[in-house]
Formats: sequence, structure tokens, C-alpha cells
Amino acid sequence: MKNKCSSHSAFFNLRASIGFLAFVAGVFLVLFVTSADTGRTRRGAANPTKGNGRGVVARSSGPTASRAPSSGQLTGRTFARVTPTAVITENFLGSERQDLARSTRLRRASARQAPERLVLGPLGNTLWQVDDQNAIADGVAIDANDVWGAWTLQGARLSAYPIGGDGTPDFEFSSFGSGNSGVASAKGADRMAYMESNAAGTDFRVHGFRSTSGGVPDWSFPFPVSDPNLPASSKKVAVSYDGSTVAAVVSDSVTQNSTLYVFEADTGAVRSSWTDPLRMDAVDLTDDGSIALVTQDNLAVLVDTSNGNTLFSVAGSGAGNIFYRISGDGSVFVTGGFDFDVYKYDGTTYQRVIHFTRPSSWFGGAAIVSRDGSTAGSFAGNYVNNWLTGEVFLFDVASAQMIGSYPVSGTGQYQGTPVGAESNDNGTVMAFASWGTEFHDWPEVMVFNRNVDLIGAINFPGSAFGVDVSTDGQYVVGGSKAVHANQFGSGGRIELIQLQPTPTPTPTTTPSPTVTPTATATTTPTPTPTTTPRATPLPRPRPSPHPRPTPP
Repeated sequence: MKNKCSSHSAFFNLRASIGFLAFVAGVFLVLFVTSADTGRTRRGAANPTKGNGRGVVARSSGPTASRAPSSGQLTGRTFARVTPTAVITENFLGSERQDLARSTRLRRASARQAPERLVLGPLGNTLWQVDDQNAIADGVAIDANDVWGAWTLQGARLSAYPIGGDGTPDFEFSSFGSGNSGVASAKGADRMAYMESNAAGTDFRVHGFRSTSGGVPDWSFPFPVSDPNLPASSKKVAVSYDGSTVAAVVSDSVTQNSTLYVFEADTGAVRSSWTDPLRMDAVDLTDDGSIALVTQDNLAVLVDTSNGNTLFSVAGSGAGNIFYRISGDGSVFVTGGFDFDVYKYDGTTYQRVIHFTRPSSWFGGAAIVSRDGSTAGSFAGNYVNNWLTGEVFLFDVASAQMIGSYPVSGTGQYQGTPVGAESNDNGTVMAFASWGTEFHDWPEVMVFNRNVDLIGAINFPGSAFGVDVSTDGQYVVGGSKAVHANQFGSGGRIELIQLQPTPTPTPTTTPSPTVTPTATATTTPTPTPTTTPRATPLPRPRPSPHPRPTPP
């Protein structure tokens, strides 16, 4: 009997010991988690800027600059991309440093579903960002040395930010202090152009700068015409890749004509000009500046910059919020609208090699072709559903085939209108900018490789207005408004990100022969000196109007 009781007692003691050990282990686990959370909380309290992921440094001129944060709050976003053989959905966990955890699910054309696989990789590291409480970053350009920012409205100015800096400008310049502005930079030389118009819209000027100009223009030219309804912008000024040529388009509110001006980039001397009744919305240049592609509403016109003669023209598929682009050698150019078209030089003339369309889609606001002419793309927005859905399409020009696409969708009251696109030299990095949606359903700047994988992103608090990519595809810069374009409000941001090592380029065919127009001697007038700046009324911040595509 005693042995039986002893065995029962030992059994219950064993159970009690096991229970006690489990209880102690649970207590230690709770203490460990609580301690970890407390440590994180204390670290966050020690760094008040950690809450928004940005350290802000006050500056006397108004903007604030900050280095990239080390961490931030994670949020989930789901995207999809389409290839000729598959639909891929990706769930992104982004932070203020834009770290990424991607879960990719592949559905093949057959009913069989491939197993889920986890892919990790960042969407680019923010090197620095500059915030301004009053001005909007309407345009950005990047070359080998600097990021050039065109700020608009109150505090309108040009800012030169060294790529390797912390967002503090080497110099800034403005004739007016308010109004509108645009910027363009040579990718292969130290030369840029800054276009500005005063708040009243009655004074338009263009200036030439280098990174060493120190805030004093190398030359300036006040345009003899102006139009308050069509102010200065980055779409209306271009600099050739070799830095030899500057081109700009302006409108005349009196005659209702538009004029293309072509300048010698080193001196500001007018090389040629061309005036036409049809409104000019944008201009692009070939590498050597010999050909200008002018966007005239729905008309694409190639102009010989030596004499202003038309080399080729073709009607597009709509007008309004539309900007055409040309390759470095002039052998390929793209037009957008209700359709996306790619034209290629065959040795005699230009032939359309790609014609692509989608119902209710507008391809005009964010179309691009790479410098080598190998890759073309567009971010098409759906104008029927308030621009809340869209799709990025990339094409291989040599085969005239679509490489793949990347659809996005969102909700809310604001329009996610595509507004810009840029590429590195060989088309392996392409960036697309949009206003984004009310709830930021997709990044305002999205960066893709040639496989249509999302490899970089900039998440702005408001709408993106401009984007640019370095020649090697290592850096991407975006400019934005502090709030959505559909909202009243001022302020803006310029943000520079660095991507992961450049992916291996996809082999491409040799570009078609360059179009070389015969040069004609023209008179080169001396530019008029810039007059002393005068006071102008400050513009009121206002929401951007709804873009209205119009049929050809």
C-alpha cells in the first residue's frame, strides 16, 4: 500500500514539475517579447523622426533635406504583371526605406498552378530627399554629376543637387521667385537648360547652366512671345545627349502660333526657329541635336534643327496630355494617344512597326523609347473609370513584340493619371510616374527592368510630376507635389533612389541607320541679355485639372 501511494505521489509530482516548467517557460517567453518591444519603443522614442522614417534638417531657404531612413512601418500592397505566357501576382511589404518582401504566384496558360515561391529584394534605397513647404517639384533631370530640380509656384527656382550629397543644393537660381519652370539635362555632357515663366505668364526665358556655373547662367534668352495659359514646363525644353543643343517650344497668346527655338548650348545663339499655327506641347532631341521631335497636339513632326525644315510628320491618335519621344540616333520614335505606335527608319523613310491599343486606355502621358532604340514602353491609364486602373506595357522594337505588361488598380476619388516616363540608355531600366490614387494603391514612381519586374519605387505623399533615370540605370529621381494633384495645396519633394546592381542587359539588335539631314547655314542672332527681375504676384495653389483626351 505504501509503495502504491509512493508511486502515485511520484507520478503527480512529475506532472506538477512538467506543468511548472511549462509555466516558467511561458513567463520567460512573455518577458522576452515584452523586453524586445520595449527596446524598440525606447529606440523609437530616442529618435523622434523614426515615426515617419525621415530625419528633417531645417534650412533657411525653406526646403528640408534628409538622408535615407534605416527602417519604417511595413504596409502591404499587391500588384500583378502579365507576360506572354503567364500572369504573376506580387505582394509587396514596403517601408519608408522601401524594403521589399515579394511573394510571387505564377499561373501558366494551362490549368496547372505552379508552387508559390518567395523572392526577397529591395525596391531601391533612398539616398536623400528634399521637401519644400511652398514650391512643387514640377520637373527633375539627372546627369553624371547632379540632380536638377525645377520648382514651381511660390519659390519657383532651379536647384542643383550633387548626386553624392545630402540634398543640399550647390546653387539655386530664379529670375522671378514665383511662376512656372522646367529643366532638361544632357546625359553625356555637363550642360543643362532651365526654362521659366513668371507668375503672370507674360515673361518666358531659357538659361544655360553647367554644374560649375555657381548660380549664374552661362547665357540667357527671353522669348519674344508668351502665353499665360501654356506656362513653362520640363516637357517644353530639351538638351541633346552630347550637350551641343538646347531646344524649347513656346506659344504666343496674341497670334495663337507656337514656335520651336533651337540654341547652341554653349553660347545661347539661336541656331534656327520654326513657327506653326498648331500648338506645340513638347520637344525631344536626338543625341547630336540634329533632329527635334515636336509634339503638336496629335501630330508628330521631325524637324531639321539646322534650318527648321520638316523631315517627316505623322498624325497620332489623340491630343491633350501627350508627349512623343525619339531614340538617340533618330531611328525610332514613339507616339501615344488612344493608341501606342512605334515608328522605325528603314533607310528611306519611317515605317510604323508597332501598333497597340486597349479599350478606354490613354497612352499619351507616359510613353518612352530607350536611347538605343531597342525598347519602347508606355504607362496607359484608363480614362473611363477616373484613371483608377492602368497598365505598363514594354515592347521589343526589333521583333515588334510585346515583352510583357504590369497592371495596377486602385480606389478613391483621385485620379491616378500617368504623367511621365524615362529610360536608361539600353532600355533595361524604365521608370513611369503618375499622380497615384487617394490611397496610394501603387507607387507614384514605378521602375521596371526589361522583364517587366518591378525593381524600384518611390512612394510620395502626394502626386509625382516628374521622373528621370541615369544613363546606367543606377539612379532614379522623382519630383512631386506634397498632396495629390486633385487637392488644393502647396509644397513638394524631390527624392533620389539608388537601385541594386544593374541587371545583365538583354541582347538587342543593332539600331537602324541614323537619319542625317543635310545641314544648311543659318543666321545666328545674339541672345538678348536677361533683364533685371521684377516683383510678380504670387500664384494660388490649385488642383490640377482633369486631363481630357480628345480624338484626332
